[in-house]
This record gives sequence, structure tokens and C-alpha cells, in this order.
Amino acid sequence: MQPHLESGDDATARLDAPGAPFALTAPRNPGLQLRPAVAHAIAGELCATADLVCLSLALIYLALRAGNANLAGNIARLLSIRMSVGHFVVLALCWIVWRTIFSYCGLYTWRHVQSAQGVPGRVLLATGLSALLSGQVIASMWHHGHFLRVAGYFWIAATGGALLSRVAVCLFHLYVRPHLRRDRNAVIVGGGMRAAKLRDELRVHPEWDYKVLGFVDSAAREVPGASEPFLGRISDLEEILMRQVVDEVIITLPVKSQYGAIERAISICERVGVQVQYCDDLFDVSRLGHCYRERYDNGKLILKMVHDDYRHSIKRALDVVGSLCGLIVLAPLLLLVAILIKCTSEGPVLFAQERYGLGKRTFRIYKFRTMVINAEAAQASLEHMNENSGPVFKIFNDPRVTKIGSILRRTSIDELPQLFNILRGEMSFVGPRPLNMRDVGRFSEAWLMRRFSVKPGLTCLWQISGRSNVSFDRWIALDLHYIDHWSLQLDLKILFMTVPAVLHGTGAA
Repeated sequence: MQPHLESGDDATARLDAPGAPFALTAPRNPGLQLRPAVAHAIAGELCATADLVCLSLALIYLALRAGNANLAGNIARLLSIRMSVGHFVVLALCWIVWRTIFSYCGLYTWRHVQSAQGVPGRVLLATGLSALLSGQVIASMWHHGHFLRVAGYFWIAATGGALLSRVAVCLFHLYVRPHLRRDRNAVIVGGGMRAAKLRDELRVHPEWDYKVLGFVDSAAREVPGASEPFLGRISDLEEILMRQVVDEVIITLPVKSQYGAIERAISICERVGVQVQYCDDLFDVSRLGHCYRERYDNGKLILKMVHDDYRHSIKRALDVVGSLCGLIVLAPLLLLVAILIKCTSEGPVLFAQERYGLGKRTFRIYKFRTMVINAEAAQASLEHMNENSGPVFKIFNDPRVTKIGSILRRTSIDELPQLFNILRGEMSFVGPRPLNMRDVGRFSEAWLMRRFSVKPGLTCLWQISGRSNVSFDRWIALDLHYIDHWSLQLDLKILFMTVPAVLHGTGAA
């Protein structure tokens, strides 16, 4: 399915000049799994909470100074005041008004949350307006007659607190947050000065988390000042995306002269399931089967290959709560299984193996050991017994499986240690099953890589459709159907249907 370019004078009028710079859009962090709008809203709410705390502390401080006694006497006087329902209502109204004033002054927009530019003046205005209300509240509730003096003190205290909280937020964004995030591996499609300007922009904005793997272009040419390698031509892009961990492809080719090359690059990224960012909205992507548009204020368009909205935050919250509860409730069973494994066969209790996860990044998956200790080394001699079509290796009566291991496999108890993987964010309760490196290394078609555009799961449509009785082609078709039709309702349906599938042991191997 190919993207379609617009035609006509309007499209021609928006064509980039070959030397025009490419302005980048800051990326979403894949480790957090938050849509940019959601992440920005959360950051704004955190700033709002910090402001309300600062203003409340300023109010309490001035209330303590309301009397002429010493500090201990003022505290005793404050505590002796009878707090009626009316007092609580007044304080709640103060919070609402403070929040409204700060929002009206634009202090919770993403621009003023992540940057200090223009913030001091807005804070002074917001705290000044808030001081007019707070001074009257203190004067009436604590019978302090000097309204202007109280309002002035409140203004100074609230301004200092709000500015300090924003300094703390900026320091967090600059020095702490980068260590909590994972680099986004990017490939730049383009060369020459346009690609060099983009690379320079990435160098001055390390907080965007991009790590450039290299450049792909229609012809081999040097990118001035870039140390990253030339990975190949656009005809090699599909192979590059299949064999390397790439989170995003950024297209900097000039549309006027590289019309067809851009079209081909987007088509390849859609097939492999890699996010694309390009400069102008010149493509009609409404006919793309698996792309979702996300537009930013600077006119950039990002094509995402999976749905990405607030529901992923809900899914992650359910994963954390569910895995924690599962580990606590199932702790006696986990301990019993560990004892049985240790008493019936030699070797460790847990089996750990490198598997491919989100974005083809590898992680160590944990399972209860169900085979003899040299099982992986013996697999090469058993390849001729493979009973599954495609690159996946499955034997129904595998001679390497221990007696207790066959029971654990039939009941899927061997999968329970993956609750730790879910808690760590490497897996989810529902998603395509994680494949090992041997199987993925035998993938020969690019469209198979699209299954790595979501987190792997403990259960999936394959799990409730017969497991090992399902052919490889059907397995992949079920995974892609899940990715394209994902919803929270579908996750719940799969979870409920997993229970009877496990109890019946259908397709267990």
C-alpha cells in the first residue's frame, strides 16, 4: 500500500527548497509510553501542585505571624482557632482561584513548564493577583487588620516559593530526567547540508534523546561534520530496519527533487512498523493501513504505526498493579514450585533467556526451568524434529523437558516469573509473545517486524487460539490483528479467555 502525493499548485507551492533547514520535533520517550500531550499535561499538573503547596505554605506562614506573640504563642493561637466548614470552603476556593490565576497567566503550558524563558514576569503577575485574595482571607479569618502589609508579605513569599519550584523543575529536566530515559535510535534519510543541519540541531538539544545511527540516501554522499556512518541507499533501508534497533526514521530529503524517494521510504517504514517524521504534510496518508497522524505546532507530521493515546497509560497502570498483586498473592505457589524444581532436577530454579521486546530491544525473560540444564546446547541436534512451520522451533514431546516441567508447561505455571518482567515494564499482561533471538534471526520478510511495535505480553490471541497447534503464519496474523485492533476491552477479553485455555491445556508443548 503506497502513500499518495498531492498534486496541483497548492502542493507545489509548499515544496521545500533544497537547502532549507529541517526543524525537528522533540520525540516521545518510549520507556514512559506516554503520548506527548499526556506527558505535557502531567508535567503541568505537577507544577500546579507545587504552586498550590508554595502558596499554602505562604498562607500558613503569614497566619503564624498574625499575632504579636512569639512563634510558640502564634502556633498555639492558630491551633486554637475553630475550623468550621466555612473555613474549609474558603480555603478550597482559594486553591481554585489560585489555580485559575496561574493557568490564566500561562504558567502551565508546556513551553513555560520546561523552560524558564518569560516565567519570572508571569509568576510575579500571578502571585500578585493571588496576594490580593490571600491578604483579604488572612485579614478576615485571623483578624489581622493590616491588609496591604499582609498582601505584600504574601506576594514576596509566594513569588519566592513558585520561582524556586520552577528552578527545581528545570534542573530536573536538565540533569535528572535524561538519566531516566532511553535514547531513541534514529536513522536520517537524506544527505548533504540538510542532513548536516539536522545533525547539528540534535547536538545542541541532547534532551531530545535522539541517538543517530547513521544516514541513508538515494546516493552515497558525505554529510559535513557528521561522525555517524553512511548506512546505505534507500534500497537498503528495509534491511537496515530489520536488522538494527531503530525507533524513528527522520526524512530530510527535499521534496522537489526526491519526490519518489520519500514516498518509498515512508512505505518501507510502514511495512516494518517504524515511526516516521518528515517536514511537510505533502502526502495523503489517509489510505495507509496502519499509520496514525500526529501533528505538532511547528507543522511537522509524525506517522505512528500503532495507536498511541492515554489508554496506554491506563494499561501500564493496570500492569503495575496486577503484577504486584499477582506476586504477593502467588508467592506461596512460586515458593512451592521453586522447591519442587530444585528437588527433582539439577540446575537453577529460573531459566533466563534473551528475547526481543518493544522496538526489537532485547531483555532477559524469566521462566521456571522446565528442561534439563543443557537444553539450549542440545537444540541444534533436534532441529530436524521441529513440528512447527516457519522459523519457530516447537516439539510436542520434547525429550529435554523434565517430569515436573511437563506439568508446569501444561498449566502455564512456568510463565509466572514473567510477572517480574511486567513490573519492570519490559512486558505487559497482553501482547504478542516475545520471541527468542534464534527465531527472529530467521525472519526473512520485513512485514514480520511490525509485531515488535508493541510490548510483548504474557498472553495473547495466539495463547487462546490453540498455542502450539497454530501455524506460524496464523500466529503472526493474530499478532498483527491484535496490534491493528488494540483496545482495553480487547485486552480484558483476552485475559478472561486465557483462564479456560490454560485450564484445558490446549496446544501446550
